[in-house]
Amino acid sequence: MKQYPVVIIGGGMAGASLALALANAGIESAVFEAFTPESNAQPGFDDRTVALSAASLNILNKLGLERDLYSVAAPIKSIHVSDQGHCGFARIDAKECGVPALGAVIENWQLGKTLNQAIKKRALIDYRAPAKVVSIEQSANEATLRIEIESGTQDVKAGLVVLADGARSPLRQQLHIDAQVNDYEKSAIVCNLTTQIPHQNCAYERFTKDGPLALLPLTHNRMALVWSKPTKQAEAMLKLDDSTFCHRLEETFGARLGRITKVGVRKTFPLIQLKAETLFRGRCVLIGNAAQSLHPIAGQGFNLGLRDVAELTQVLASVKQSCRSDHKALMWQIGSHQVLRQYQRTRQADREQTLWVTESLARLFSNQWLPLSVSRNLLLKVMDITPVAKNVFANQAMGFGFNNSQMASHEE
Repeated sequence: MKQYPVVIIGGGMAGASLALALANAGIESAVFEAFTPESNAQPGFDDRTVALSAASLNILNKLGLERDLYSVAAPIKSIHVSDQGHCGFARIDAKECGVPALGAVIENWQLGKTLNQAIKKRALIDYRAPAKVVSIEQSANEATLRIEIESGTQDVKAGLVVLADGARSPLRQQLHIDAQVNDYEKSAIVCNLTTQIPHQNCAYERFTKDGPLALLPLTHNRMALVWSKPTKQAEAMLKLDDSTFCHRLEETFGARLGRITKVGVRKTFPLIQLKAETLFRGRCVLIGNAAQSLHPIAGQGFNLGLRDVAELTQVLASVKQSCRSDHKALMWQIGSHQVLRQYQRTRQADREQTLWVTESLARLFSNQWLPLSVSRNLLLKVMDITPVAKNVFANQAMGFGFNNSQMASHEE
């Protein structure tokens, strides 16, 4: 029976990033993904986009993806935040912060393609797709997984099992790990579009009575729309013809970018916030959306998942170093209670803070109570004109509240 120090369930953005990070640290892993890359059905690699913070770009650069990423990602040179119907706004500029970019925006499918191409070049990654993990049996020393593949079923053993199979993780439920779910009863309208005035690599976030509206710069002068609305209204917006939809969007966003000249296929995705009660059980640990799923208001979902990847890699690299070339010791220690408890402890503060900030922003900027509306517009104005407040805002936007400088590195 095949044995791996680490088995990763789910080859989406978090799972694929972890496999690459572990390979860089000299740790062998297997990735079991339910969909083949060619099928374009992997839910993590759909038509949505991800806004990568500068800190997340640092993590991905250390995985050796810098050249491929920057050929398909659009840098964020500035950020403009406003509140519909009010005068308050805040701006951040990369030049003022002394950095080349505040982050970058990339389409999920492009990021997925980049990650999968990098995985193919790594000898320490055994990537299996389509392959579905149907059950996990755990003992004190190892975990045994039953895998469904095209030719039938097979069992594999692992020292550590990483669940990176998304917010609706069936295996998380199988492990009896409960999750707190906050259903906002809203959905995000997502599409790509082109505007009359070039975006000049500026990311816009506009708060409306229905929720946030984000327009993010993409390559070829396109923009990615993420527009939060009550679910029934969002579904109705999908049925509008392009001209009417563009007119409604222009009314809400304003004239900063002129007319919307072209709009792509529109889709909706439900908005929830999910938090698993614990990050591990036995020899199984959760990362990414399987551990927590966030409202997109602050664009922190995948960025938080990447910080999971960086911290878990650092913890496991220390185990690898202590075991040296003793494979048996590595298999036992890498998924031990002591190691996973350490990981959970190191992730707690960042996780709790990010969840709290995201939840607070979602509620603060959707509440139309007049005194609160006045207060948040004053806050935006203070952030715009006060250097100290602007620096705090900029550091949070760039993700530098997390120390990612110690991502494990290993030359194969």
